[in-house]
Formats: sequence, C-alpha cells, structure tokens
Amino acid sequence: MKRLVIILAIAVLTAASPVRNPKIQYGPWICNVSETGFNVLWKSAEKTFAWVEIAPDDGSAFEACERTRYYQTVNGCRISGQYHSIPIKGLEPGKTYRYRIYGKVIEDDSSAYGTDYGPEKVMKFKGEAKITTLDSGAKECRFLMLNDIHGKDENFEALTKGINLGDMDFMVMNGDMMSYITEADTMLRHVFTAVPEVTSSIPTIYCRGNHETRGRDAYKFGYFCPTPSGMPYFTFRQGPVAFVVLDAGEDKPDSGVAYSGTADYDTFRQEELEWLKQAVEDPEFAQAPYKVAVIHVPALRYPDSWYPQIWINENFVPVLNEAGIDVMLSGHHHKHIYVKPGECGNEFPIIVNSNVECLEFEADSEHLSIATYDMEGRMTHSY
Repeated sequence: MKRLVIILAIAVLTAASPVRNPKIQYGPWICNVSETGFNVLWKSAEKTFAWVEIAPDDGSAFEACERTRYYQTVNGCRISGQYHSIPIKGLEPGKTYRYRIYGKVIEDDSSAYGTDYGPEKVMKFKGEAKITTLDSGAKECRFLMLNDIHGKDENFEALTKGINLGDMDFMVMNGDMMSYITEADTMLRHVFTAVPEVTSSIPTIYCRGNHETRGRDAYKFGYFCPTPSGMPYFTFRQGPVAFVVLDAGEDKPDSGVAYSGTADYDTFRQEELEWLKQAVEDPEFAQAPYKVAVIHVPALRYPDSWYPQIWINENFVPVLNEAGIDVMLSGHHHKHIYVKPGECGNEFPIIVNSNVECLEFEADSEHLSIATYDMEGRMTHSY
C-alpha cells in the first residue's frame, strides 16, 4: 500500500511538471559575417542554455560526427538567457555551412554549485539554416537592399518574395526598418522574424537609420546587430567591392525638443569622421575595384536640406570623394532619387531607394549594375 502511494505521488508530480522544451521566440538571424565567421542571434521563449553547431555543406549527415559547439561566453563563462548572440569563428572564405541551434531550458539556477536543466533539444525554426561566408577573392558581389519599411511586415514580405537565396551574398537593411525601438522585442518581431526564411539564411548588413535611434530600448541596437568594428559604422569586402557603412545619427540638431536632451550625435559623428579618414586608407578598401558607401541619410545639399544632411555633405563627402567612392546608397526620403556626380559636391552618384522598392546590386570584374523593383516585382529603375 505504501509503495502504491509513493508511485501515485510521483505520477501526480510528473503530470504537474510538463517537459519544458527549448523554443525560439524570434529569429534566428545572421550578422557580423566575415571571411572566417558570423554571429547567430535569436531570442528564446524561456531562459535557456544554448549553443550552435556547424557543419560544412558537403552532403554529409549532420550527425555523421561530433560537431564543434560554439557558446556565448563572457570572460570565460558560458552564459544563458533569452537573448543569444553566438559568434562562430575559424571558418573558411566563401564556403557554405549548415548550422543548428541547440538548447535546454533553465529549470533552476538558484544554486551557485549546480543548475537544473530541461531536456537538451534542437531548437527548430523556419529556414534552410545555411550561411556562406564572405570572400574578398570572389569574382562577383550580389546583394538586396531594403529601407524605410517602418515595421510593415507585408511590405517586407512583398519585396523579398521570390528572391533566390543562393544568388545573394547578403541583404542590406538601410535604416528605418522600425519607427522606434521602445521595446526591443518589437524590433526582433518585425525585422528579424517577419521573413524568417530570408533572415535565417542570408547575412544581414544593418545600417542604422535615424528611427532606430528612438525609443527607450534603442541603445540595445548594437547587441542585436554586431559589427566588425563594434560600432554602427564599419567596412567589409565581398569580391571586387569594398563597402563603408556609415551612420548619420538623428535627422535634426541635438537640441531638438523631440530628443528630450538625450541626443549627442554631433560628438558621435565627429568621432565617426576621424575613424572614416583612417578606414578608407586600409589597403583592403583602398585597392578594391569598386567602393560603395552605404548610409541611411543621403549626403544631399539643397536649400531645404536638414541639419545632418548638411553636416554629412560638408564632412563625409570630401573624404569619400578622395577615397574614390563609386556610388552612395541611401534611403530616408521614401522616394527614389538619383543625384548626379557634382550636383551636391559629390564626385559619385547618389541613389536614394524608395520605401516601396527593393534595390538589387551586382558587380563583377567588368561592370557594376543597380536595379530597383516594386512590390509586384517590376523593374522601376536601372543604372
């Protein structure tokens, strides 16, 4: 009788404590891609101890052998949580890799000398889970650019519908993908989970716009979009094209009432300018056949231009002219604008992409071409 009571008690406790399998709430997405690695980011539904495993895209079974585990660490300590950013290192240029995310829910971590976990599981998500590293020696460079989506998932879906994931080296998000980041999860839901089959399989190059600077969680932007420099401005190279990604900050003077005294973008831009002067002299950038500047707020200088555009035109443009930039790609104005060389003191064309069009870029040893397409897939402009 006593044994029966114990068995029944165990059964009741088991029924009252269902298995808590690890689940992905938002993501994954890929940032900070280079020739030798990338970061895998996502948010889990519960506090989770997680890692990523990598396998070459060679047709072998993922379980054919032990795969290297990559963890998120801080000063030698593997950490757990809901927000995950795991760096993958030691890869080869221009090679495609498969990745899987594993985790186990933290059941109880109140003890300093032991943690109770749920079962270890593969964390499922929608997408092919393949990523190709960059390669400065590649013959071509191809990417897709979107901007000023402002959290409209239907526009994001329409502009990426039908693209061949294997044809794109990465996707550029050129600012204002959200209207503000009052809650970080809003950004993750609309930017990195709206089209999961795309963001889980194509690296994201995120150029911060002026709207990503707004909201109480805006300061977390860098955590969700790590870069090679650790700043929202950086350089990288893919094939014949060197890129400099710049950050214009806000679109009004720092004293603007809307910023409630929180803006200090004059200092930020000045520090960025000093960095830019050095970055364009790096041989990897300076010797590239093509050089492209990506910045959300374009360097336009007209009678009705706002403060940051004037500042960028007076400060960034002379450096970019000297560096031999071939084209600047921007957004911000919610309409297509083509600025000829010399029109605003620029020695390179400036292409401002519309908020309801995507821009496709392709370059090889013989040509550089840019075309824009509307949400029905019709070509609207070609250069």
